[in-house]
Amino acid sequence: MDKKSKIKKNIKFYKKELEKWELRILISLVLIFLGITVFYLFYLKANNWDITNIDYGTLELPKLSLLTPLIFCLGFSARQFNYYKKQLDLYKLKYTES
Repeated sequence: MDKKSKIKKNIKFYKKELEKWELRILISLVLIFLGITVFYLFYLKANNWDITNIDYGTLELPKLSLLTPLIFCLGFSARQFNYYKKQLDLYKLKYTES
């Protein structure tokens, strides 16, 4: 029975970790979306809110590189989420086998 309680404890831990990384993925996606939206709104304001005459030059696109840390955070969070998901599946399998 001691082994089963340890497995249950690990299952609870990995479920918590999954929730944490899901939240971080969601926050990263929202921040990236907001960053792109703010960039677009600033660009529209600079062009006097003229939507019909939008021309993205090569000088405007590198400004999106400010979002690179958020994209890195998103990738890292997704990798961690997948790792904890595998571990949770492994412990669920161990629990059903024992």
